[in-house]
Amino acid sequence: MSAYTLQRAVFDRLRAGERGRPEPSDDGYELSGAERAALLGRDLRALTLLGVHPVLLNAFARSCGITRDGYRAMLTGTASAVEGSPRWRAS
Repeated sequence: MSAYTLQRAVFDRLRAGERGRPEPSDDGYELSGAERAALLGRDLRALTLLGVHPVLLNAFARSCGITRDGYRAMLTGTASAVEGSPRWRAS
């Protein structure tokens, strides 16, 4: 039940797809019910809120056949409201 474990499960599914193998069983990962449901349901919004890295999530979305517009629509409202400014702009 950690962000690393969930991300590892997503990564392993991506690697299996690249190699033409069936998706691995999620029994080998200690996932909570919400994490397991988000992974099996390919719920990008829930995976984002559970802490999956955006780069990994993007690859997962592409492997699921989700279009860029569909991906964007699923993630609407999940970004943080406050954006930092780069240090080079501070002065």
